[in-house]
Amino acid sequence: MTDYQVAIIGGGPAGLAAALTLSRSMIKGLLLDAPTPARNAASPNVGAFPARDMTAPGDFRAKVAEEIDGYGFVDRRAAAVTSISRQGENEFALNADDGSAVTADRLLLATGMIDVFPAINGLTERWGQSIVNCPFCQGFEHRDRPWGILVHRPEILDAAEVYLNWTRDLVMFIDPQIAMSDDRRLQLERLGVRFFFGTVGSLEGVDGYLSKVVMTDGVAVDREILLVWPWQTQCALVTSLGPALTEGGYVRIDEGYRTDLPGVYAAGDLVYGGHQNTNTAIHMGNMAAATIVFDICQGG
Repeated sequence: MTDYQVAIIGGGPAGLAAALTLSRSMIKGLLLDAPTPARNAASPNVGAFPARDMTAPGDFRAKVAEEIDGYGFVDRRAAAVTSISRQGENEFALNADDGSAVTADRLLLATGMIDVFPAINGLTERWGQSIVNCPFCQGFEHRDRPWGILVHRPEILDAAEVYLNWTRDLVMFIDPQIAMSDDRRLQLERLGVRFFFGTVGSLEGVDGYLSKVVMTDGVAVDREILLVWPWQTQCALVTSLGPALTEGGYVRIDEGYRTDLPGVYAAGDLVYGGHQNTNTAIHMGNMAAATIVFDICQGG
């Protein structure tokens, strides 16, 4: 007999939502979450979160953890899973960096993604404060200020008009590898968007506040907010398990959040590279947990 029916790996919004749903379904589970900060730890708050709008990420996590603990069905452990092996058709063995080892019938991967930032001096220390990636999450607080957008991926050009909803002072920094048609440039220029072509070398400011975007040719542009979309990659643990991935590098799932690996489910940012936010992750964690309950009860 295994120690747990379900092991949830990752304690972000998706993992917490799954743990809460499993608790209310009286499923014996374990939530394993590394004590290191999560991806949204740098954000000052969780925006557009119904009933808890502008809640600090740490406060949100603490409240959900308290709710999970109140049911007594899902244990929580502040430890990172270092390895997973399949012991049999319906048994997984997990080892954690605190020296513990447990077994579980099923796994829910909720590890999120690893952000890979462009190599720009001054970026990471301002990430989440004046350098952001979601206008829906933080745009309201920075409305009507001078914004910049780092265009280092071609798809960023497609949504340029959206950002004018929050500011009319918009500059796009176009990386040399990005081709922009004359028609697209003219479209955006008519809307008041300005362009600087070249490589961004550094970001200047005091503490977490941005004041200038400096190009490698020395041109400095006054900006208070910069939107940057990092590349993303799966964590080593997910890669070691080897689930099928989409063309974009996200874990491929069916309509029930099942991966192609028997007994392994996935929810949260690691399965979706679109609009990644707390509400979306919570929905996925809840739905994945519901599927797990169905599968357990129906012997699937």
